[in-house]
Amino acid sequence: MVGSRLASSIAFLLALASTIEARPLKHNALPNIPRSWPSGGNGLSGYSVPLSDGSQSLPAPNGTLKFITIGRGTQNYTCNSTLSSPVLIGANAVLLDASPLLPLLPPGEGTAVLDLLPSYVIDFDFAAIEASQIPKLGIHYFDSKGVPTFDLGSNGLLKGKGLADIPAPANASAGPFDQGYGAVDWKTLTDAGSSVGLKEVYRVETAGGKAPPSCAGVTAPIYINYSALYWFYD
Repeated sequence: MVGSRLASSIAFLLALASTIEARPLKHNALPNIPRSWPSGGNGLSGYSVPLSDGSQSLPAPNGTLKFITIGRGTQNYTCNSTLSSPVLIGANAVLLDASPLLPLLPPGEGTAVLDLLPSYVIDFDFAAIEASQIPKLGIHYFDSKGVPTFDLGSNGLLKGKGLADIPAPANASAGPFDQGYGAVDWKTLTDAGSSVGLKEVYRVETAGGKAPPSCAGVTAPIYINYSALYWFYD
């Protein structure tokens, strides 16, 4: 019964357009992001970021939770040769604001639904995401210096540096059927300098995003679809 309620809640929240062929998401190709969305505020007070994959844990956050977002995009890789393994060169994602969705969920189910959202969102292409009614809070990309960047418009900017990472749980979604190489690590990033209003972000509940094990037979650059929850703290 609980499982069916969760599925119904997720289906309601993800009333998106029909799935079509996924395409690489490029930072400069995204539509303009609204510069001001209401903060999650007190609606987030009952939520805590998941820190453990079952065997290892990320360090606990130090600040105040400001936003929970659903990231959907690509992890981007290149190949130095056909004999090498793919190398991460960046990522691009749209960040959907989960805060307005939480009051719509049945009491006690918010955390369970949040944790499952990336494994559902990974199956929707970018046109469907853009057409959804879930508010877009911002975008994620790597800047010209290779710094992971999270632009939330007037709600803040985080230039991040890695603090810690752990493998995704063994049962995490490996990604779409044609790119099912596994889920990227859970990780936390802290302020690398030049951030505004945000100090820390956690990437958890990842789905997809891992590169193929070898560059053999692969044309670079490689765009691997992924989804994840991003929890932001000030």
